[in-house]
Amino acid sequence: MRPFINLFLSIGLPLSALFFVAATIYFSINYDFGQAVKLGTLTGFFAGVASSIVITGILLLLRKTRSSNIEESQYQSNINDDVADEAVEEKLMLLMDRELAFEVAIHSIIDQNIGKVSKGSKHNGTISISTPKQMIDISISALTKHTSQLEVKADAYNISVQQIINYLKLKEQSFLQY
Repeated sequence: MRPFINLFLSIGLPLSALFFVAATIYFSINYDFGQAVKLGTLTGFFAGVASSIVITGILLLLRKTRSSNIEESQYQSNINDDVADEAVEEKLMLLMDRELAFEVAIHSIIDQNIGKVSKGSKHNGTISISTPKQMIDISISALTKHTSQLEVKADAYNISVQQIINYLKLKEQSFLQY
């Protein structure tokens, strides 16, 4: 409800003012200026509120469908499927600060039940994950104040590595759209 109210107010006030001015000009043709302002105020308010409700509803529906389309699409990692048996060293740039990237990486592992975090340090930005098939090492370093670099090292490329990368990129996209 809060996004609706915020969007409604940000659209409603300018539209009501626009309708007020247009209605006042329209009514000033047939009535004196005092009556035109009164009629313009009423007409502008009601027209602004009605059109704002419709426009806000349409915009929220468009946002919801666009966000569901983004969640359904899978991000493609830069790793080729041909190197499934080779060691993986993937570097990604994330548009979030180092602390946030670390927290999102931890939540990625926990939410998807990828494996057990055997050791990790928030201060150093390192995470070691032990899965039944392999060990995955993640290192997060700050590039700038609001960007970070994620380095994923694994013995072999498998679904766990891909899940971590996809989860991080999806969260990055959702933060950018917020």
